[in-house]
Amino acid sequence: MKVKAAYQGIRGAYSEDAIYKHFGKDAESVGYETFEDVFDSVKKCKATHGIIPFENSIAGNIAANYDLLLKEDVFVTAEVFLKVRHFLLGHKGSGLKEIKSVYSHSQALEQCRDFLRKHKIKAIQEYDTAGAALLLGKRGKEAAAIASEHCAEIYKLDILAKDIQSSMSNTTRFLVFVKKENIPEGLKKEKTSIVFKTKHYPNALVNCLQRLGKNGINLTKLESRPIPENPWEYMFFVDFEGGIDNENVKLALSEMEASATFIKVIGSYPKGRD
Repeated sequence: MKVKAAYQGIRGAYSEDAIYKHFGKDAESVGYETFEDVFDSVKKCKATHGIIPFENSIAGNIAANYDLLLKEDVFVTAEVFLKVRHFLLGHKGSGLKEIKSVYSHSQALEQCRDFLRKHKIKAIQEYDTAGAALLLGKRGKEAAAIASEHCAEIYKLDILAKDIQSSMSNTTRFLVFVKKENIPEGLKKEKTSIVFKTKHYPNALVNCLQRLGKNGINLTKLESRPIPENPWEYMFFVDFEGGIDNENVKLALSEMEASATFIKVIGSYPKGRD
């Protein structure tokens, strides 16, 4: 089956780079305006897979996608770690000394603030990085965009500076998901993501986490998210080593039910490689 992967953004987005890293250059990528549209495309079988950014090593989590994974009936089958390299892109024939302003997504601007401050370039927020590169054609020669190297080729721009991010370890973790009925056979399950809500009594969260530790399960992530319709109540997102087919994982999840009102397995998948 040919892979058709949905992502948020337009050609040149970092999500598209993550698709090619995971599936290879033969994969078909299709961009959508919103993350909600990405989920809808998979649910309606317009795409075989969806891919979303989940967290960044510098900027932290992408809150909207936590909420969508909780809400939607999909299953995560892979994680992809993409090293983010930011490039300063300008008009053909322009030079770094000419640039007075730069357009990009707010996170990209923040991640490159040291470079921009050094060169006295004004940062202007745009909806996304690839969109900033696309719209550069409508702006003057003193304007530039921060985007991926791929965008320079797509939108016929010059690379004025490369690797301008402040941290060279800037990495985004993406999650790949499918409809539950399309979980591939033989999927290697080395890591699991769940979300749960505890009952309302002292140490309920501790009791849930102890069930994991008691069964020899190593947590790799713990994050709380507020429940919008229930002020001051929280859901907890957890990643841990081990697949849902492992007996110790099955036992731990079963024991957690005594202290939780709700447990959802978001996915179980191979460990991603940096």
